[in-house]
Amino acid sequence: MAQFHLTPNSVQEILDTYDEDVIVTNREGIIIKATRISGQHYGIEAEELIGKSVYDLESAEIFSPAITPLVLQQKKKVVTIQTTPSGAKVLITGMPFFNELGEVEFVISYSYDVSELLVIQEYMKELEFEMSRVQEELHLLRKKSLSTTGLIMESIETQEAYAVAHKAAPVDVSVVLYGEQGTGKTTMAKEIHKASTRSNGPFIELDCATIPESMFDKELLGEQIGVGKASSIAPGLLSIAQGGTLYVKKIDRLPLHLQAKLLKTLKEESFTPLGSKVPCSLDIRVISSTETELLQATADNRFLKELYYLLNIIPIHLQPLQNRKEDVSALIVHFLHHFSQKYTTKKFLSDSVFHLLLKLEWKGNIHELRNVVERLVVQSTEEIIGIHDLPAEYRMQFEEGFTDIDFDGQTLPTILENVEMKVLNNARQRYKTTTEMAKILGISQPSVVRKLKKYTLPE
Repeated sequence: MAQFHLTPNSVQEILDTYDEDVIVTNREGIIIKATRISGQHYGIEAEELIGKSVYDLESAEIFSPAITPLVLQQKKKVVTIQTTPSGAKVLITGMPFFNELGEVEFVISYSYDVSELLVIQEYMKELEFEMSRVQEELHLLRKKSLSTTGLIMESIETQEAYAVAHKAAPVDVSVVLYGEQGTGKTTMAKEIHKASTRSNGPFIELDCATIPESMFDKELLGEQIGVGKASSIAPGLLSIAQGGTLYVKKIDRLPLHLQAKLLKTLKEESFTPLGSKVPCSLDIRVISSTETELLQATADNRFLKELYYLLNIIPIHLQPLQNRKEDVSALIVHFLHHFSQKYTTKKFLSDSVFHLLLKLEWKGNIHELRNVVERLVVQSTEEIIGIHDLPAEYRMQFEEGFTDIDFDGQTLPTILENVEMKVLNNARQRYKTTTEMAKILGISQPSVVRKLKKYTLPE
């Protein structure tokens, strides 16, 4: 045990402090020093304590119990609860101070009102509760940020892309997602993260198209604030993403000199916050997305080859929406239902509008389709959305007539039956019940059931 030595500069001294309750006794148990507030717990003035024996004070039940005899006996720090003459509880700590011979020369004790400690304890409980609530909110926010509602995989192209994603997810390797804006790259990145071994870690996005070059280092690496012991680290995206996934969006838009910095960090698997000299280890998975072919970008000296080979372990290509007609059909139905619920209404598409939406190119992909359907739900005044409800730029593309009907060699009854079967089949795919189908088609529900059976379509 470490030995301490106390040489009083005078005896019977009142210490000039109003903040702490400190009492010093010698080996005989005589109080030789006290602070000005020392007597408050016991209902007497501090001056009255000087020169008194703790044994006498204990006998008078002023100190109950006295801490000095316990420290002298055990020769180590002692903590106990004292009961004051008023019945209050005081937490008192006694510390031994040794002389050159290893004997206890002085005992210093300091005390706190237990009620104050209870207040602190209650504050700590409240703080702990608040922290747990914040953690729960962060957990909910993380879940919300990973939400992928509207995941549609009707087309072969989408199914094949997600099959590759699901195989790659458990393997902790870099993935690059290729596709036009709005093809669902962010949704796929979240799905890969959720199915990975890092699913309990954070999913952090870095958008290379929006981050200012001058802020790149600070945003990515973080920075040290202050100096010396008072310094702290303001975390960057790499720190926040530790143990999880860093999703680097539009990495093809990152300038070459910043690509070099990112490459160095990923290769060394460590980073140093700005202003700091202490490197931090890096434990993240990187998923990148690009709207252009990175291999061609390397050939054009717009992308570093070494970074390309580091990231492009698992490439996944997402086709534009115009090549995924099955997805377009399913997304129309999904968005129509979603926005009808959101705006507490019930809207349906006429066949002419539905077929027109299927034929459009959707150069803005899912973002454009979502926008158009939302506009139709909000702006249409009737339950059935017709051609007149379409925005002008889309309405101009409408062409009347059944241009896809083959008239050659068919009688009128056969042609009408083929049209009726197509209409019923289309309605069957879009609406959940025969009651909804009947309402849209303007016929009775039994007629819908009968016609479905006629054409052997599922009810």
